[in-house]
Amino acid sequence: MHARVGRRSPGASAQTILIVAGTRPECIKLAPIVHALAGHRELDAIVVNSGQHADAVRRTFGGFGVTCDVTLPAYAGSPNLVSSTRRMEHLLEGVIHHARPAMVLVQGDTLTAFAGARAARAAAVPLIHVEAGLRAPTVTDPFPEEWFRRRIARHTDLHFAPSATACRNLLDEGVTQHAIHHVGNTGIYSLRALLAQEGVLGPAAAVSPHVLVTLHRRENWDNNADIVCNALLALAARHPALRFVLPVHPNPRIATRLRRRLGDHPRFDLVAPMEYRAFVTMAATAALVISDSGGIQEEAPHLGVPLLVPRNCTERPEGVAA
Repeated sequence: MHARVGRRSPGASAQTILIVAGTRPECIKLAPIVHALAGHRELDAIVVNSGQHADAVRRTFGGFGVTCDVTLPAYAGSPNLVSSTRRMEHLLEGVIHHARPAMVLVQGDTLTAFAGARAARAAAVPLIHVEAGLRAPTVTDPFPEEWFRRRIARHTDLHFAPSATACRNLLDEGVTQHAIHHVGNTGIYSLRALLAQEGVLGPAAAVSPHVLVTLHRRENWDNNADIVCNALLALAARHPALRFVLPVHPNPRIATRLRRRLGDHPRFDLVAPMEYRAFVTMAATAALVISDSGGIQEEAPHLGVPLLVPRNCTERPEGVAA
């Protein structure tokens, strides 16, 4: 266990909110909540690193001045979602029983969020779901994210929905009005705070015309990664002035294909995953962003940068409408 640096002393009657994070996007969207809770004497936060992407969580939270109070063993990775969920759920149940929080808070559609929701239900602790109500047309696309979202909703007591569409989705599924709260998008809060910092979009950011590309979702594994590579090579041939920047996800079912197909091309820069500030700078100055990421579907419209989403459908129709 690791204590958060500078953690305040809560009021005598403070209630604890256990916040669970396991991926980089979760950290970006949860950091504003951690900081907001720090301003309330009635509430205290315990931040848990689930171990899903342990190093990425530590680095990303660190960029926001947050250190996890509890760090679980690193997740080894498994194609079996059932066994992975059970392992993480068991570990999180132990944390819940030890911390005895008033509520558990999870964000989004990850394995961590689903395991956290199940652990909260098993421990009979009320659950808050941030970014509730996002829905794609079918439960299998994207998988497992859409399946996670719908399952998490069944365990949730307070649904924090970031859009009117998300609120309607929950109402259509039978969630009662009083359990739904139409709130802001915490990912955009983090983005705005970063953009307000001096030098984020300085002259050094605009080096040359570039396309920023990220791929990580299951529907773009294996052969579908080749389809995207073919399209990128065609785009490069058509626009010789463009360079391409690809922060490569560590999953070998994407990384191997990208490196084999694009690694030797002189205008493709395959780089390690970027820290948040560097990534926002790269995205904000791009000629085009190509990404299957949910968070980037929100960030790119806010930045005013054209975005191409290599997916069949999206749970974020607001970006398309914008």
